[in-house]
Amino acid sequence: MPTALRHSPSAYRVHQIDMLARLITLIARETPSFLRSTLYSQHLSEQTQLKEKVRILLEDKKKLQGEQILLQESCEEAKRLCEEAHEKIYDLWTRQLQEHQRLEENLQSLMKQKELLTRQRDLAVKLQHHFTVSQMRFENLQQELEQTTAQEESLLHMELLGQKHYVPGK
Repeated sequence: MPTALRHSPSAYRVHQIDMLARLITLIARETPSFLRSTLYSQHLSEQTQLKEKVRILLEDKKKLQGEQILLQESCEEAKRLCEEAHEKIYDLWTRQLQEHQRLEENLQSLMKQKELLTRQRDLAVKLQHHFTVSQMRFENLQQELEQTTAQEESLLHMELLGQKHYVPGK
């Protein structure tokens, strides 16, 4: 059997029909005329039936080829749509990743600013405390200075008074 016939069922069927027709023709030559006539009628009937089957098979083949073309087109369209969807999803994912990275960078920057502000606040609280303590010391020292000055003035005043009333040699 030729290679082309092995790959196509309808071509194989046509080949079988052709071989059968040759066999019938050969038998018809060898058979007496009455038998030949009967066989010929049967042969014509079978040949007509086989031709009808071949016609149906060829129509089915055309339909299947048409369906195959439509399926190929549908597959190509589905592939194109999948590629478009993949591109859109990838683009969206890329934008979201970039946005996430930007937000992460902003968050890190804000965390550093918060840490800096917390340190500045803590330092301001310490400085305020030192200032308050220094101011209280200053006020205490000023009071002590005022008291000491007042005492010294009082002592000096008393000394001066004592010197005015002081009579030497008495």
